[in-house]
Amino acid sequence: MMPRMRFLWVALVEVLLALPLRAGAAEGLSLTWGECALSGSAAHDGTWTCDSNLGQSDLFCAFGVGAPVDSVLGVEVVVDVQQADAGLPDWWRFEVGGCRSGELLADLDFRARSACADFYHGNATAGLTYDPGQPRGGANQARIRVTASVLPDFGYATLDPATMYYAARLIIRHATTTDPLCAGCAGPACLVLNSITVKRQPGASGGDVVVTTPGAGDANWATWQGGAGANCASVPVRAVTWGRIKGLYR
Repeated sequence: MMPRMRFLWVALVEVLLALPLRAGAAEGLSLTWGECALSGSAAHDGTWTCDSNLGQSDLFCAFGVGAPVDSVLGVEVVVDVQQADAGLPDWWRFEVGGCRSGELLADLDFRARSACADFYHGNATAGLTYDPGQPRGGANQARIRVTASVLPDFGYATLDPATMYYAARLIIRHATTTDPLCAGCAGPACLVLNSITVKRQPGASGGDVVVTTPGAGDANWATWQGGAGANCASVPVRAVTWGRIKGLYR
């Protein structure tokens, strides 16, 4: 190989190797109590006295992408719950027929908030499912899945890699904590934001974008009541593949 050609080849390889690193610089998942992670009031541990049926605890799911993403129709958010106890206590039984059925909600209206960016602008609807025993079949695990869809009249959104976006607010209402009693509020737990799938217009180049990269410092983990004994690593985040990152550039 001629020296000049060799130099150009090496330079090209260096550029290609650098692309995923730069692409992933802003990519990541964040899970915090009280507000989006960029707010000074956000916290990774949620604590409460469990002495009332009033009020609620809010858990914010946020994310950044590694490259511009257009034709966005919505997102699918996956949060896994890992309890310190051997089984899922009644306070965390949000499924249909569970002790606290209906007390876990998903909200997508961030128009009164500004810590992170809002690409819904009040034009989205949410669906929520809660599945005990997921994702690994553990009796002390549950999976929360939120599907957010932008209303058709609003059109498609475009996401910027330099921005952290709200994905969903999980509302855990305090009803039935004391009387009637659904025990287990004071027990430690860990919640892991495992993935956010950015859903795009069918046929969009590169397809849907799956974000599984944790934000810096395990930012996608949030604990409840200190989290002692609840192993967040029991529901680990999947690694991002080269193929998934390169898909953003197709």
